Amino acid sequence: MPYTVRKSKCKQSDGDSGSYTLSYTDKKGKKHTACHTSKKKAHGQIAAIEMEADEKEADTLMEAILEKILEIKDGDNN
Repeated sequence: MPYTVRKSKCKQSDGDSGSYTLSYTDKKGKKHTACHTSKKKAHGQIAAIEMEADEKEADTLMEAILEKILEIKDGDNN
């Protein structure tokens, strides 16, 4: 996903002011904007989003592998 971090005044959901805005569009096409107090925190959110995506891909891959193993095992029993 392409991410954009821009230095601009913004307000966080808790009412605090921030100075960096993270904008991105997820895989479903939904646009997101998040306000951060530092550039480092904005990049930390990007890392968290990417890690979550990697975990989902790993889970999907693991499920596919397990299904294949079960298919092979069931084929040996017949």
